[in-house]
Amino acid sequence: MAQPSRSLSQTTGFVFSQETPRSTLQVEFIEFRRLIIDLPHIRHLGMTSSDELTTFGGLGLSPWLEQNLLNLGMEKPTRVQEECIPAILAGRDILAAAQTGSGKTAAFALPIIQRLQTNPYGVFAVCLTPSRELALQITEQFNVFCLGTSLKCRTVLGGEDMKSQAQTISTRPHIICATPGRLTEHFIFNDALTNCFKKVSFLVLDEADRLLDPCFDSEIRIILSRLPSRRQTLLFSATMTQSIAAMKEMGLRNVFHLDLKNSEPAENCRQRYCFVPRNMKEAYLAHILSYFLKHNLASIIVFSNSIKTCELLHRTHNYLGIRSTALHSLKRQKERHDSLEKFRSRRVPVLFATDVASRGIDITSVDVVINFDTPGSVPDYIHRIGRTARAECTGEAVTLVTQYDVERFLTIEKVIDRRMEHFEVNEKDVMSGLTRIMSATRTVRLQMAQDFDTKLAGRKRSRR
Repeated sequence: MAQPSRSLSQTTGFVFSQETPRSTLQVEFIEFRRLIIDLPHIRHLGMTSSDELTTFGGLGLSPWLEQNLLNLGMEKPTRVQEECIPAILAGRDILAAAQTGSGKTAAFALPIIQRLQTNPYGVFAVCLTPSRELALQITEQFNVFCLGTSLKCRTVLGGEDMKSQAQTISTRPHIICATPGRLTEHFIFNDALTNCFKKVSFLVLDEADRLLDPCFDSEIRIILSRLPSRRQTLLFSATMTQSIAAMKEMGLRNVFHLDLKNSEPAENCRQRYCFVPRNMKEAYLAHILSYFLKHNLASIIVFSNSIKTCELLHRTHNYLGIRSTALHSLKRQKERHDSLEKFRSRRVPVLFATDVASRGIDITSVDVVINFDTPGSVPDYIHRIGRTARAECTGEAVTLVTQYDVERFLTIEKVIDRRMEHFEVNEKDVMSGLTRIMSATRTVRLQMAQDFDTKLAGRKRSRR
């Protein structure tokens, strides 16, 4: 049996064990947290702004574009828009971090559209995102902002026909939103398409901290080699990581740097934790889901760290009668789109997802985010719970913490400079449903062994 991390336990004298009774574990964990004191204050680099009402026209946007925004209900720019739009129109490169739901997409889309009016050729801008869903969402927003014009924005995504995509690229749409892997494939297998990108004026990296991870390194390098060196580069994210900060030394010119308290989740998100034995996580999750559903919170995202866990939880809860859908990278693009639409339209109340759904995807009024697995990093935690409490709405986040997750959980608390509340559960209620949950889980595991596991294994072999 794997042993829990002991580096913090050795420091305080506490040792967590799988065999320790649940009630004792809870008491020990609460006491253990009391020893972790004096969380350092996180200081943020930001720019002060005027309290005066700023209009989009005052930022340099044309009257027709401002009218489009008014028709969409966007009367006043957000802080990130107010700071970045003038800087982009002035020709500066951007490194910007702001909370999820703060309007980052409009902050780069609007000045690109404005600049396109004076030089309307294609391909004018390339926007890279780490997920297909986010690329589709950004394309939709570009198209909405451009209503009444002839400007064209198209997506280039994995999971779709490459031949038809190549034909689309050859028509030179003004804006291309793409995932790095698929755009790289086009450059490698159809070198002639590179000519379509010779006049690109803007490169946008949305969710830049993820795109600058080592797993995207080769694709990003190939894409950069195919684009003009004289262009504006705009990097946006909800978290300013070392990889983004390092970009300041990688050829960016006249950089405007904005960091709007990106390590802090939204204040109106109530953050709680539930300390659970690892071998009973499924039972506690079912109990917590039932609690929220009984309180008419009908839009819940449950995050897990692996594709298999995500699919297992989805099938198990459907088996138990809780309507849900799943979103992970093993699904085909149409299936992923359908899952999102079912959840957005509230035809199902629960979405089980991997981190493919944690970044940038805008789903109106998500009531609750549950971390079935404690996130592996602080940025992942911030992005996950950023799906709720967006645009000044309220929301809740609950993280399940086992004895093996203590160190990661305490690191999250330390960086966000906040002690989470304890989510109280009735343990008798949990235990009363344990047999039913475990039986359902076993049944679903057997079903998955006949279809899903083979599919997952094949995907892993193809990536070697």
